Amino acid sequence: MRQIVAFALLIPFFPGLRAHGAEPAPKEELVERVEKAIELGKQYLRGKQTKEEGRDKGSWEHDLKQRGGRGGATCMAVLALLTAGEDPRGAVIQDGLKYLRDMETPTDTYVVALQAMVFAEYHVQTGERGDLLRIEKNVQWLIDARVKTADGKLRGWGYGKNGLAGEGGAGGGLPDNSNTQYALLGLLAGKTAGVKIDPAVWESIREFYLRTQITKGIWEGGWGYSGGHPGGTRTMTVAGLCGLLIAGSELTLDQQKLQADGTALNCADYPENKAIDLALLRVGKSFNLPENAGAVFYNLYGVERAGRLSGQRFFDDHDWYREGCEFLTNPRNNLRGREGNEGSWMIRGQSFDSWPTISTSFALLFLSKGRTPVLVSKLVHHPADAPNNGWNNKHHDMRNLTDFVSKELFKKRPLAWQVFNARQTGRGADELTAELLQSPVAYFNGHQFKPEYFTGAERKMLKQYVEQGGFLLAEACCGREEFDRGFRQFTKEVFDDDGEHPLKLLPPNHPIYTAYYPLTFRKDRPLYGIEFGCKTLVVYSPKPLAGWWEANQPAKDADSKYAFQLGANAIAYATGMELPKPRGTQVEVYNTRPESEQKRGFLKVAQLEHPGERHSGTGVTRNLLAHLQKKMGIDVSLQTEKLKVGDKDLLNYKFVYMHGKGEFDTDAKDLKLLKANLDDGGLLFADACCGSKAFDTSFRKMIKALYGKDLEAIPVSDDLFGAAVNGTEIKTVKCRREGGDEEKGYKSVAPLLEGIKVGDRWVVIYSKYDIGCALEKHQSTDCLGHDHESALRLGSAVILYALQR
Repeated sequence: MRQIVAFALLIPFFPGLRAHGAEPAPKEELVERVEKAIELGKQYLRGKQTKEEGRDKGSWEHDLKQRGGRGGATCMAVLALLTAGEDPRGAVIQDGLKYLRDMETPTDTYVVALQAMVFAEYHVQTGERGDLLRIEKNVQWLIDARVKTADGKLRGWGYGKNGLAGEGGAGGGLPDNSNTQYALLGLLAGKTAGVKIDPAVWESIREFYLRTQITKGIWEGGWGYSGGHPGGTRTMTVAGLCGLLIAGSELTLDQQKLQADGTALNCADYPENKAIDLALLRVGKSFNLPENAGAVFYNLYGVERAGRLSGQRFFDDHDWYREGCEFLTNPRNNLRGREGNEGSWMIRGQSFDSWPTISTSFALLFLSKGRTPVLVSKLVHHPADAPNNGWNNKHHDMRNLTDFVSKELFKKRPLAWQVFNARQTGRGADELTAELLQSPVAYFNGHQFKPEYFTGAERKMLKQYVEQGGFLLAEACCGREEFDRGFRQFTKEVFDDDGEHPLKLLPPNHPIYTAYYPLTFRKDRPLYGIEFGCKTLVVYSPKPLAGWWEANQPAKDADSKYAFQLGANAIAYATGMELPKPRGTQVEVYNTRPESEQKRGFLKVAQLEHPGERHSGTGVTRNLLAHLQKKMGIDVSLQTEKLKVGDKDLLNYKFVYMHGKGEFDTDAKDLKLLKANLDDGGLLFADACCGSKAFDTSFRKMIKALYGKDLEAIPVSDDLFGAAVNGTEIKTVKCRREGGDEEKGYKSVAPLLEGIKVGDRWVVIYSKYDIGCALEKHQSTDCLGHDHESALRLGSAVILYALQR
């Protein structure tokens, strides 16, 4: 059944609406503070770069007064600026890079590692290869600088080779876990840039952290500064956790013993599992951001790395990024602008925290890397007494797939993933839904799946998440039947409780197979899905895929290539090739209110049915009206009534919405009823679902029969798009149209609406490009139409135009 939806105007005019229209929506306070803080921090660092000709031109070496290794402060500033979005080919970065390239070969572990990180980040962002030999040289220096025991085991890194202090170094001959963590970060940067590193190096690092972890006492699960200091610290515990995660991720290929069919002989068998669990507990219990703790900014950068590498959204019950942002941007903490250093961060009298270049660099790294948009949330599912029971058999599957998608689909734009544990937050279903909607894809994986593991709040969260634009991807790890049975039962209970949303085999011509890469359907890799409206929003693979993602060799063979490209296509289809918003951006949850809670005289919605394709369309009206309710204060009913097309009550509803995909015919007597409505002050607003040609042809035929003339283009200068209706003019929208482009993304274009005008009033307003699916957040890469924000702007403009006429 194809739908027509009607809005009943139960009062002729809303006193709260005036000709000036809607005010622009205010930005979220924390997001705005973070954006401003990042820009001020970048401005500060740019202003402190040495501009005068000479040895130090392009550097930031004045901040440390040569107490550290030469080049360290410059490396920190350049790395922070690159991460925060400074133009890599601009003068600031280029001058900084020239200084680092021209300086004498560093002999300080921190500087060697940081220099490798800077060159690698520049290479990743630009693709330029001029620093690859330098990166390789630094990696080899770090490998040669390891300090070992008499029997060849790793003891870590000191300030220079074999632990000896280099130029400007402050330490003696002993290794420590601070130098060690930066050496490891330098090795990781080199590997990211393409330098080959012997797996034995990563194995020795993992063995070192496993051997040196504190196993009893109040710091159980943590690490200290060095072997001579039995007590643990927050900074070194975070460093140890990151060390295990990095080393473990580099060893998964040989460790899991992936078979030709995608199963793994050693699936979920990670030597570091127990140690990581203990470290995560210790990080959560010791999480604290006091100003007087010492090494505050150094610690924050470590927390960001731990959160990003582990995927943890929360440490214990701490939303680490939000709390860190609040700490860094809250003026009451008095961390910024001292001694004329506007835009910087520093804490007077606290060693490293008192150096504004270093502190500001750490703060920018935290804010910029931490706010990376979250593409995928990996969902925790387990019984309460078995927290590691099967949900995370592949530790690095989503990290590797997200990195692949970032590089291949989104042209190297940074993207993140996270672990999402609904029970950990202690929040209700609506709050959980809002949190989860910050990532467009949620992912289930495991050896078993039991529906009873999910509470009522978790079930409601997942149903709302899917209904309001989220996309659920699931895979039976190693093709386990225990997962398959449980997941199929779960989808039936949660999504198909009405019998109208079954899990079905996706056909070979489903757009998911061509969303980005042109793939052919494989019988040995079938996908199943659940459709909501015009889009499949739950996609499930009963056959293995995650093993190849975990192995992280996308081009190794045909199976690995197919697994990565199919995963990428699923994400392209899910997102419509639209980037998620930065971490911390709040998402509206459109929920219904009982009618008893509505005020008298509210805007009520009725849904009219007519023969044709079936599409509920309820999310279109709900989301649009909820948006107007929140932004404009219009009291509306988000619940809908259904009426037949020929129902005489149509005359009571002065705003009619129509959205369709297939061909349709309307009975002549129904057209008379509709025309009478429009001639009596009504307005018909319609759009072609995903730009459907079949619907477009049928709709134009209907309008010609209705008014005896064709639709005409509505000028961009019309009042419909003007400030008098909308508060601000609508000059451009984002829309995907015919012809496409190589990114299959949205383009900024002038709005294109057509209509029928009677006298001085538009009685029909029509978009040949989709608005409805975008309002439901259900658009995909095969959908010609608007993005969600543009659909809200256009839909709101049409309603406001109708109310003011």
